[in-house]
Amino acid sequence: AGKDLEVKASGGIRDYETAKRMIFAGATRIGVSKGIRIVGKE
Repeated sequence: AGKDLEVKASGGIRDYETAKRMIFAGATRIGVSKGIRIVGKE
């Protein structure tokens, strides 16, 4: 999509592995409601 276009992944991202897959797939940001859980603080 080019360097000027960013991709946000959101919806269904409930754990670290899913978030990591989205980032490796090209997402430049993620939208989650379980952010604390994903980074391992809960």
